[in-house]
Amino acid sequence: MPESFKLLQIVPRLAPDVDGVGDYALNLAHQFAAQRISSEFLVVRPSPRTPLNQQGFPVHRLEAETVEGVLTKVPNSVSTVLLQYSNYPYLRGKLDAPGWLATGLETLKQRGIRIVVMFHELPTLRYRGIRCPNLLQRRVSRRLAQLADRVVTNNAAFQQVLSRWASQPVVCQPNFSTVGEPRRIAPLRDRNRALIVFGSSDRGRIYQRDTAALQALCQQLGIHTLYDVGRPIDWDSTALESQVNVVRTGFLSAAAVSQLMVEAFAGLFDYQRFPHNLAKSTVYAAYCAHGLIPICNQRSLPAQDGIRPGQHYLSTPDLTKLVQQTTDLNKSLQIVASSAHNQYQTRTLTACTHAFADVLRSTGNRTATPLVPRQVIPQYQHE
Repeated sequence: MPESFKLLQIVPRLAPDVDGVGDYALNLAHQFAAQRISSEFLVVRPSPRTPLNQQGFPVHRLEAETVEGVLTKVPNSVSTVLLQYSNYPYLRGKLDAPGWLATGLETLKQRGIRIVVMFHELPTLRYRGIRCPNLLQRRVSRRLAQLADRVVTNNAAFQQVLSRWASQPVVCQPNFSTVGEPRRIAPLRDRNRALIVFGSSDRGRIYQRDTAALQALCQQLGIHTLYDVGRPIDWDSTALESQVNVVRTGFLSAAAVSQLMVEAFAGLFDYQRFPHNLAKSTVYAAYCAHGLIPICNQRSLPAQDGIRPGQHYLSTPDLTKLVQQTTDLNKSLQIVASSAHNQYQTRTLTACTHAFADVLRSTGNRTATPLVPRQVIPQYQHE
């Protein structure tokens, strides 16, 4: 790899639009600068709010979801494309699959541009509680893994699947906190007795399943305030509000979320839909990075990616047992919070950036041929 080179990151959306993948890529871009890697972005699903420059990084908007649309937006100075791929944001419908994107990257590779694909998700279908692979969308994921010079993902379960498709070893790097990593972490004794429920609309499962269990959790931890942070969702908090102050913050900036977390006591998450994929959760990562006690709603998840129940988080049933059995609850809770924070040091933004830099170096050097001028590119059908 040259001393410095230009990288194009392909993302679904960028701020001010809400998109976790875009936030992830933007965090990386800032850290890449220290590695002499300059980043530009190609936004596949731009909105009228999408800027042409995001925090100093040039932004290109995809105008047409076609092979030609991709090729005409790749600057000639780019030597490597990093696709931040979570298939759902790239889809126009449940029966859609972005074959045009795979063909576009394949064409770029033929012209000497290195292709790295980061898989944030693998596609599945869910029907009445049954989960199975989404075969239509998985074909595109397989194509992307096969054509990529290197493949990266965020948990061992995905790594196992992708390793069957990719020609190179698949790198596994768990996700970091996209809302910051405070330098100083206060012990639990100095924190507000506040509970954070952070994330997408999926956090509604926490409120819908068992209000009594949530009330018990707040009582066991002495919680006086619950902060519901994220996209507004409809849930009946009447019963809970008789016990604690419920604050529905809606969307907050990363800095505002970080400030809440650094002062709070615990963070509640629900990953029962994805029991083997906890390492990809930026919500869990944020709780660990900020020194909270991570609490898993309902039962514990299997040990995975170095994350162990009872050691790096507590399930709500395990918390109940701990309250009943321990003679020093605060000490036991601090041990879990500290263990979670220490384990997070293997998945920080810096650790992730170094992992990606190593991947980019390992793709080797190829001289990219100039892209065909727009007017002579043949017309492709939307796949």
